[in-house]
Amino acid sequence: MVDVVLNVLKDKLNEYFKNIVEATDSNSIEFINTNNNDPVSFTNDKITPFLINISEDRKFRNADQYSGIVRDGIRTQANPEIRIELLILFVSKFSKYDQALKFLSHVIKFFQVNRIFNPLNSPQLSDERIEKLVVELISLPLEEQNQVWHSLNTSYLPSVLYRVRLLSFIDEQSVAFVGTPLQHINMAVGEKYPLPEIKDTENEEEENNIND
Repeated sequence: MVDVVLNVLKDKLNEYFKNIVEATDSNSIEFINTNNNDPVSFTNDKITPFLINISEDRKFRNADQYSGIVRDGIRTQANPEIRIELLILFVSKFSKYDQALKFLSHVIKFFQVNRIFNPLNSPQLSDERIEKLVVELISLPLEEQNQVWHSLNTSYLPSVLYRVRLLSFIDEQSVAFVGTPLQHINMAVGEKYPLPEIKDTENEEEENNIND
């Protein structure tokens, strides 16, 4: 699910840069080369979306394990869904500093106009059943910015940070179990643990009387 979100944002930005900004066939937005992670090596003459944090939004989390999944009047236990937020850093690395600033400005302009992504404008989201993504610009204090770049073990580059919310992770196994018809569950239990045979005592007494 997280990979789909980052790919959607990358593809949308590339489409924007090709059609409106630079009119070029090459992609301006690319992920890092994961073989160079220490220190992180950002691609030259590109903008790199980089995931720096995943956090849970507990404000909307339901702690009741028995809520929301009901079948035949019975509530079935399921783990509450987890809703997460992504912090994505867009790093602009170009040989010319003014070019890096220019491209970074276009990223800000793009997300100013395109703050919400849904299956209508991004069909890839429907595959993960993501109803809506909201992109929000985040301003970090200088001290926290220094901590981010220090953790990346690299020098500061022109960049902008966005929060993307919300992604929902649902307990699919419990939902699938609830979706199983009750009679099928009873049949499976009966096959594994056969019920003892019950004799008809009334018929046995009648047979004994006839024989007497």
